Amino acid sequence: MRKTEIKKGINLYTVCDKKFKAFRACVLIHRPLSRDEATYNTLTAAVMRMQSKNFPNAQKISEELENLYGGGLIARASKYGERQIIKIGIQSVSDNALGKKGNFASSMKLLSDIVFNAGTGEDFCDEVVLLEKKNIKDAILSMKNDKRSYSVQRLQEEMCKNEPYGVNPMGYIEDLEKIDAEKLYAHYKKILEESRIDIIFSGNFEEQAAIKTAEDFASNLSEREVSHCSEIIISEVSEVKKITDKLDVTQGKLCLGFRSKGGIIRENYPAAVVYNCIFGGSAVSKLFNNVREKLSLCYYVGSSLDRLKELMIVRSGVEFENFKTAEDEIMLQQSYMEKGDFTDEEIEFAKKHLITAYESNLDSIAAMEEYYTMQLLLGSDISIEEMTSKISEVTREEIVSAAKSMKLDTVYYMEAE
Repeated sequence: MRKTEIKKGINLYTVCDKKFKAFRACVLIHRPLSRDEATYNTLTAAVMRMQSKNFPNAQKISEELENLYGGGLIARASKYGERQIIKIGIQSVSDNALGKKGNFASSMKLLSDIVFNAGTGEDFCDEVVLLEKKNIKDAILSMKNDKRSYSVQRLQEEMCKNEPYGVNPMGYIEDLEKIDAEKLYAHYKKILEESRIDIIFSGNFEEQAAIKTAEDFASNLSEREVSHCSEIIISEVSEVKKITDKLDVTQGKLCLGFRSKGGIIRENYPAAVVYNCIFGGSAVSKLFNNVREKLSLCYYVGSSLDRLKELMIVRSGVEFENFKTAEDEIMLQQSYMEKGDFTDEEIEFAKKHLITAYESNLDSIAAMEEYYTMQLLLGSDISIEEMTSKISEVTREEIVSAAKSMKLDTVYYMEAE
């Protein structure tokens, strides 16, 4: 990944791979994750994709995407650690694959208009804002219907109650009701003026064309002072919190939140990710084989890491009467990891599984772009190839060290009313 500073606070990142027939270009607007503006950011991303100065409605945008050989539009506000990033992008066929010029330039014209001339170019349309407010409200309400995802969200809210990480990035219905088109457009202009902005190109494109595009994008933007966003990392756990929700459910949900001590997830991520794969991050993990298959305590069980926030979350679906037994068994498997009670075969499988997964990113422009987005957030430039090499070199001692760094912080139960 190559970095080019366009202006102070505005950078270009390029990952060029001519084996693809397409390219992907995204503008990333960085915002701190906060209760005050999470709803604003989600709504802004939704409205931006619906209307721009030269493409005045969703139909015109859709028609232009069809003209761009079925191009795809990316528009969302996503949570990365304790940041919320509004990502607006486009993916289309490269000029090289078409054998003629023009598609790249037309794609960039559309992307520029959607990002920098959203709405009418002077304000947001009341009708569009009202429509997207309704859509987001429906999406927030529907989150409770997916109990598997909702249980993880509730764990994060309670575990990080006084931290930005506990904010729901989708937003809040009561905040939606306070936002009108005028307030939203003011927020849109504000974030363009003051936010860190990264432009990332991946796939098949010409490097100089990407630089010229980034310079054009930044031509009407001022330089900005941007502070480095760093997550609140809490390593010490004084007391394990126990949280219970009673909802209309027929299957219980059990989630466990761990904090990593000593920064090991960031500092030695290859070891942490191998540990997680053996523990609960694959279909042959200790949690899957023992808690689900052998003991039949869970309908599903697995674990995942948040590298930016230094957390691990175990999620599972259980019968209500099995809460305590399943929790004890999960912690027993964790204790085995801390003692190094896992085989060389488990280590080798985990490494092969992870290397295959990382190498598959090389076959997808979207996956490759997401990988490098995480790298730029970490201030790292480790390539996918370098990451797989580091994973292959992880030692048993490093895996044990990663396991010992995990401290249980919160246990969440979702029970029946």
